[in-house]
Amino acid sequence: MSTEITSQDDRQRDYSLNLWNVYLFCLDLVLGFFSMYLAFLLRFDLSIPNDKLSVYFYILPHIFVFRSISHFYFKMYSRLWEYANLHDFLKIFYSNAIGSFLIGFSIWSSFTNQEFIKVPFAILAMDLMLITAFQTGTRVFWRSWRSHKKTLKKKQSPRAFSTNVFILGAGDIGALLLDNLKTHGSNYNVVGFIDDDKEKLNNMLHGVKVLGNRYQIHELSKRFNAKEVFIAVNNISAEGVSEIVDLCKKCRVRHKMVYTFIDIATNELHVSKIRNIEISDLLRREPISIDLAAIRKLVEDKVILVTGAAGSIGSELCQQLLEFNPKSLVMVDRGENYLHNLSVLLEPDLGGTEAHYIFGSVTNFNKMESLFAGHKPHLVIHAAANKHVPLMESNLDEAVINNIYGTKIIANLSHQHGVEDFVFVSTDKVVKPSSIMGMTKRIAEQYIRFVQAKSKSKFSIVRFGNVLGSRGSVVPTFKKQIERGGPVTVTHPEMERFFMLLPEAVRLILQAVTMRKGEGGTFFLEMGEPVKILDLAKKMIKVSGYRRKDDIEIKITGIRPGEKLAEELVGEFEEADETFHEKIREIKRVESEEVFVENFDKKIDKLFELAQNGDKAELGRAVKKLIPDDCTALHAELEGMLK
Repeated sequence: MSTEITSQDDRQRDYSLNLWNVYLFCLDLVLGFFSMYLAFLLRFDLSIPNDKLSVYFYILPHIFVFRSISHFYFKMYSRLWEYANLHDFLKIFYSNAIGSFLIGFSIWSSFTNQEFIKVPFAILAMDLMLITAFQTGTRVFWRSWRSHKKTLKKKQSPRAFSTNVFILGAGDIGALLLDNLKTHGSNYNVVGFIDDDKEKLNNMLHGVKVLGNRYQIHELSKRFNAKEVFIAVNNISAEGVSEIVDLCKKCRVRHKMVYTFIDIATNELHVSKIRNIEISDLLRREPISIDLAAIRKLVEDKVILVTGAAGSIGSELCQQLLEFNPKSLVMVDRGENYLHNLSVLLEPDLGGTEAHYIFGSVTNFNKMESLFAGHKPHLVIHAAANKHVPLMESNLDEAVINNIYGTKIIANLSHQHGVEDFVFVSTDKVVKPSSIMGMTKRIAEQYIRFVQAKSKSKFSIVRFGNVLGSRGSVVPTFKKQIERGGPVTVTHPEMERFFMLLPEAVRLILQAVTMRKGEGGTFFLEMGEPVKILDLAKKMIKVSGYRRKDDIEIKITGIRPGEKLAEELVGEFEEADETFHEKIREIKRVESEEVFVENFDKKIDKLFELAQNGDKAELGRAVKKLIPDDCTALHAELEGMLK
């Protein structure tokens, strides 16, 4: 019953939008006729001679034809003017300029010998300015009226409630956030801005006053009954975030961070999400640039399959994919509780996207084959993997089954079912691997390239390092240790890693896929400078309100099996080429590493058979044969396993 009601509601909404576009088209034609008449009036001092009035009536069919052509060419009636920005309003001018040119060219080229239908250039110029002003005015009026209607409805609704909030940062991000909250955030009422710039004090930004600086949050929160502070500043230091958190905690005001990115095509700033402040904000970076149009083309109205969907990276991928309106999102994971949590998380944001939550393993061939046949995905993002380095050191069989054999199944099915794009989410640990996890992901990368060579589908590999805040990262471990009062354990004082924020990493994964050429490519994400784990631990202790040594001890425990002091993103026989995006590099192979083309499929099947039988010694020997000679540390480890 609910499905039927939803369908009826969707049809009603589509009908209303189509009807509104018909009204808007008719209005634009009337405005076109009126603006030309007004241009004649202004040109002839408010008294149009009869012969010139005949010219006006002769022009009307030209206005109808060429204004209609230019308006539809610039998609004037497929835009949601309620959410229009400067880019949309510029399209009005472009459309009218082309229309005016076509009108003038049509008249002057066809009737140059007939005096009575000559139209002065001044009239066409005035008409262009007038019609642009009229059409822009109607859209601005519509947008303002809709915004006022929403605000009025919100105030009149007996069930509506709102939380008074401050926006910290009266700049570009703060202004953008305010617009977003007015449009979408029905449960938030922005009562003022907080900014440390004295010149902004008492000024108004989009009708909201700058009330004071961060040190007045306590006083202002009482006066305006504010319950939350949204931090909308990008170039804020870790110490600044820590200080604001402390100030908010003292007056019991909740605090959240605004995450942003820049659209490459329009150079516009976008608010991605508002979330709780996390330790990952200690390493805040400038907003990344993203080509939204390219990602939308990749995702919109497509069927997308995500494996490992309930993991940290997988769940963030699913959230961001929904922003681009895929037709269907098929999510596979073998973690029952995590998959349930994902369904609860995504439910409010599904919109018109069909959601399918598939409980199962990527190593279950029959189930995966049925899944591909039933859903016919256009895009497959393979994020399922065993990622914990020390744990996989003692579980070679499981690492082989999931990371290698599972990848083989999903890659082969993607090839057989002709998916448009396949993305393999890889890791920096494949470069000179010293761990079982890194080794299995490297063999999986080799297999992706093996399938890519014979497939019409585009196979892409995206490597990156540690993701702050993911379940497998060091941050949750440090956080729990600090909450328990310590000690905080660091394996080595010189241990360092590349880190990236989770939303940032996922957006760059999607961006990298749009860059693939021909059959695909291998990319890695520019992670910035590596961070020492010891320094990260010190910052986390400080931000948590403790003093190192006096309150929380840092204990050096020694390097664990499979770990390296530092990771690399590019291998010995690889080169990194620049792309149009400053944070994405494409890997080119300068020397072909051995790929077992002849019997690669059979060798992977043999690994799976040995892993299932529990013969670790024989499995180790088989794995060793697939590892390139440059993996000396791993060869030594496998030799020890065989003894």
